[in-house]
Amino acid sequence: MPTYNIRGIDVDFPYEAYDSQIVYMEKVMQSLQEKSNALLESPTGTGKTLCLLCATLAWRKSLGSFTTGVSMKTGDKSDGITDVSLSQSQAPGHSTIVYTSRTHSQIRQVIQELKRTSYRPKMIVLGSREQLCIHDQVKQLHGKTQSNACRMLCRRRGKHQCKHFSEVSGYLNSNPHLGEEPVDIEDLVNIGTRFGPCPYYLSKELHKVVDIVFAPYNYLIDRGYRNSLQLSWSNSVLIFDEAHNLESICADAASFDLPSWLLTACISEAQTCIGLSIKRRDKSNDKSHNPEDFALLKALLLKLEKRISEMPIVSKELGCTKPGPYIYELLNDLKITHKTASKLKDTIAQASTLLEEHNQQKSTGTICRLDSFSEILDTVFRDGRTGHGKYYRAHVQEVEGRAANGSKGKVVSRTLSWWCFNPGIAMEEFPKLGVRSVILTSGTLSPMESFAEELKLNFPIRLENPHVITPSQIWAGVVTVGPSGCTFNSSYRSRDSLEYKQELGNAIVNLARIVPDGLLVFFPSYYLLDQCIGCWKSLSNESSTSIWERICKHKKPVIEPRESSLFASSIKDYVSKLKDTSASGAVFFAVCRGKVSEGLDFADHAGRAVVITGLPFATITDAKVRLKREYLDQQPHAQGEISKVLTGDEWYNQQASRAVNQAVGRVIRHRHDYGAIIFCDERFAQPHRQSQVSRWIQPHIKCFSRFGEVVFTLTRFFRDGRTTQGPAKLSLLEAKKEEILEETTSSEHHLDKFYHDKLFSPRTTPAAPNCSLKASSSLDSKKWHTSFLGEVVPANRSSLASDNCKIVGCESSRGTCHTVLHGRKIVLSEERDMVDLADSCQPGEKSKDMLIAPCSAKKRRFISGEYDLKQHFGNSREHSSGGEQHRKDDITSQSISPEFGRQKRNLPADSAASTVDKTEGSAFLAQVREKLSAAEYIDFVGYMKALKTKSMKIGDILQCISRLFSGPERLPLLKRFKDYIPAKYHSLYEQYADEKN
Repeated sequence: MPTYNIRGIDVDFPYEAYDSQIVYMEKVMQSLQEKSNALLESPTGTGKTLCLLCATLAWRKSLGSFTTGVSMKTGDKSDGITDVSLSQSQAPGHSTIVYTSRTHSQIRQVIQELKRTSYRPKMIVLGSREQLCIHDQVKQLHGKTQSNACRMLCRRRGKHQCKHFSEVSGYLNSNPHLGEEPVDIEDLVNIGTRFGPCPYYLSKELHKVVDIVFAPYNYLIDRGYRNSLQLSWSNSVLIFDEAHNLESICADAASFDLPSWLLTACISEAQTCIGLSIKRRDKSNDKSHNPEDFALLKALLLKLEKRISEMPIVSKELGCTKPGPYIYELLNDLKITHKTASKLKDTIAQASTLLEEHNQQKSTGTICRLDSFSEILDTVFRDGRTGHGKYYRAHVQEVEGRAANGSKGKVVSRTLSWWCFNPGIAMEEFPKLGVRSVILTSGTLSPMESFAEELKLNFPIRLENPHVITPSQIWAGVVTVGPSGCTFNSSYRSRDSLEYKQELGNAIVNLARIVPDGLLVFFPSYYLLDQCIGCWKSLSNESSTSIWERICKHKKPVIEPRESSLFASSIKDYVSKLKDTSASGAVFFAVCRGKVSEGLDFADHAGRAVVITGLPFATITDAKVRLKREYLDQQPHAQGEISKVLTGDEWYNQQASRAVNQAVGRVIRHRHDYGAIIFCDERFAQPHRQSQVSRWIQPHIKCFSRFGEVVFTLTRFFRDGRTTQGPAKLSLLEAKKEEILEETTSSEHHLDKFYHDKLFSPRTTPAAPNCSLKASSSLDSKKWHTSFLGEVVPANRSSLASDNCKIVGCESSRGTCHTVLHGRKIVLSEERDMVDLADSCQPGEKSKDMLIAPCSAKKRRFISGEYDLKQHFGNSREHSSGGEQHRKDDITSQSISPEFGRQKRNLPADSAASTVDKTEGSAFLAQVREKLSAAEYIDFVGYMKALKTKSMKIGDILQCISRLFSGPERLPLLKRFKDYIPAKYHSLYEQYADEKN
């Protein structure tokens, strides 16, 4: 395992690290050593989680050895819980690392990465009772009802106590080394199922003495959860992975919404408790629950309901807005203050217990709604202070809905909201607790300035890392116009016009034809998605087939559902359609900020391109958005000085940019992946818009003023991608797939097994029937007929003009013909919409706007009616029947060429020498292919292409190749490769080679 010295500390890393990974670990180490906060962005696929773990644990290990062994001491705690302590010495003052991510499925992936490292800290993962409880009755419950039932069983004595809870102490004493090998939620549940101890209390006890704790965000953000952790916060390290949504999560955690239906349910439960307590008192003289307390609770709730209904609402759109501190005035009128709130919460806790006992008798497991009101009181009266009210706005909104009893007509209901507009209040406690460092990391944190400003923490250490891919693996472009020259702009001024929707549809028809396998299309909103698809499905006067039908000819469509419950089935639908060989793949129509935009890894064939159809601005009339903008605009005036404060307009724009970056991040998921990022909106051509795109994408963005140029360059990109990257990998990476399912079900247990398996299994595409061996194999799939030389006819043109055309041959049983158009050969299919735009350059005409030079200007040759494709593939032999492996060898052999060999041996440039060198080069390639793995050989081919095209520095190429050839069994390759390097680079190569020996 390689070891890297980073800022004076040796870091073991399981692989040869890339430069970007070294830089990332240096930033992590700097943050830990300097006791500073860090904001670190690194694209998905760059190994940021592994780097974060290795650097953090290496730093922790440098302070002293990891913790080993625990023992249990019996305490006198009121809840009957024992205490845990170390059985072996642990040096005092060692930092505890708390590693958090958004969901447990993401934590599961992190623990898998931990297993790859050489570090074995004592660790534990924290989870909820819903995930960890194994008690037959309690595990059927949910929320606080489950928590209350669990606590009640644990407090009992003797045979009435939960048997799993009572076995925790004995199991920990018998297994003191639990957690010294990585364990996950499933491992803890398996331990409980097999040996008896409660998994929940195992994790709760162990977290006090471990080196690193893994948990979801809410264990740090939610004050209640955070206070339940028995950690030494002083000098601790807090890590937030996948932190791109952290600001909104913090704000939501500090806010509440109280709809009228919830308030009505609370009143109903209070009434039920009155009846139950009276019944108990009369039947068994049980006076543990006082009916008068529940009657008082009901009266307060009724009065609150009346006050909310009396609040004046100016209009349905504006609602009624009050300053944040108004909530204290409202509650004070109900005699609810900080002092009385604690008594009220005790009453609610009694009500919850009473309802739970009643439900158990009836074998029902309904959720106690009164618990929600208790949480509202916790939010309002946090720490017994009211000063944080200035960061809030109180708002009452009217909503129309159907009558609950099924009667006709609509019912108007109201919702009282108390929205936090300063996410930093959830983070402000960390400096006060003496936390050493807070590290936030994700693949999409840009724009960073607004992110840091929102959280109100100082982040002196920042990083926007590049990707580990080469420039040949990404195509990024702004498409400003469609096939007919209509401008793409999804703003409210044009998005509802028929011309815009048809032009966008015709563009997607062309893109669906060009892009192989999976295509993702993101809309700014569900409204625009529905409008466009509805338009595309309707027939136009000019064509007998709709735009939707033409899209479906090339790719099977899937539409992201609005309902979360239907999301899992839509993913399965996309999986099955990707495997369907009757089309060239599938297209997933989704929305920015939706579940598709952040959850699945659309790696390899599952996502070869992503289309962004516009800027996903939040609804400007939405009350929460409007009030947030107003709040930010008022901040500079409130501070009384001009300072760098995020304005409402800046926040509004940057939120849209961050949503775009999150959607774009669905493709190019690892170092061998490749894909296209297509911005179909002219506004992305503006410099300030591009500056807010993720830093690793910015250098690759080109702006196109003609759609024909887009078709030409995209087709060439995918042709080259298939050649240099090898055949498409037909399996999707595992990361994050389970997270989606967790959010689409009420319980995280449902359907979880589906996501343990490969979500996207291999898809095979048979060769086109009767296809000519002289045609490029990158064009041989049934739908891959687009000419990268031809002009593009608008997709809404139903037929092809026959002027200046002649048919020169038909090859396929499906009627695919080769046609000469203006002296070029174009491949036509029976659909007749395969020819491209008429606005690209005519033969001999040079476009002023051409960004990428067209293919060779040499005169096209026609031999027996067959178009010579070789001139467009660098005269390589990739069109022969040798298959994918043969094509990769051809590319490589052009780089390992006679010119390289003769520079060392001073051979004459005659045909004999050339033949000898070619033979030696082929023999060397055979040895390389034999010694390297398939993935390494793909890398080698890529480096050879980079050597030929000069797309990478020669030093970087030689260093990469020397890494590939490191190891005793590859030493002959390492030495022999020098023969193919120009003499002036010998010393540089020898330097790299010596490092590997």
